[in-house]
Amino acid sequence: MIDGLRLEAWNYGRALRNQLVSRHRDEYGVDRPPPPALIVDELLTDFVDVSLNYDPLPLGIYAQTEWKDGRTLVTVNSLTGRIVGVKDASGVQNVAKFHELVHVDRDLPELNNGLQLFMPELGPPAKIVCHRGFGSMRPPSIQPKPGTRGDRSWREFWAEEAGRAAAVSYEALADSEAFRAFIRLRQVGSFAANGERWTLLYRAAKDIGVNISALVKQLSLEGQFVVQKDGERQVIHPQPSFLLYMEGQ
Repeated sequence: MIDGLRLEAWNYGRALRNQLVSRHRDEYGVDRPPPPALIVDELLTDFVDVSLNYDPLPLGIYAQTEWKDGRTLVTVNSLTGRIVGVKDASGVQNVAKFHELVHVDRDLPELNNGLQLFMPELGPPAKIVCHRGFGSMRPPSIQPKPGTRGDRSWREFWAEEAGRAAAVSYEALADSEAFRAFIRLRQVGSFAANGERWTLLYRAAKDIGVNISALVKQLSLEGQFVVQKDGERQVIHPQPSFLLYMEGQ
């Protein structure tokens, strides 16, 4: 069931991203827009009519969405780089912004309609908060009925999966010189080329505007490669079918 929900969320996130990127392409008259994660600010502010702020938030929060003074406000934590474990603040922020974009598109209409998505006795929530650790969230074992308290965990699971899939663009990867070099290493033994593969993946993640963890997790979940622990190192095994597919893009 979870695999089916993930696929549904990925398709949702990618469809939303593609719709907005298409509008960006039409608006600015470019055949090949920049990677979506590098223009996510514009997608939010210019095409979804969201106010976007970078302000200090508690170090347990990446970003939050709220309905404030008659407008949707997305706030990104300007202190992201100080959160424990964060090495690429801009990449983490970009993925978090797609996470919030999903909330804006999918969850905020219910919030604005006054549906009580959190604890009914407290009334409608003022904001939807993206906490640190959303990238490792595991889905609940039982899907709750709409309008119950369990909705929050499912909403976050959905936004995590849809947002990450939207941020990790295969089309953008195909345009990355670092990722093209990664593809060309397919004839070299996995262990011999492992260090170079990781170096190229880090560069490719930066090229498309996401953090390395988001890139590796998305491609691993989709079965495009396997990361195997070998002593102190992580060895990456790309799937030949994936390399051939990306080579043809």
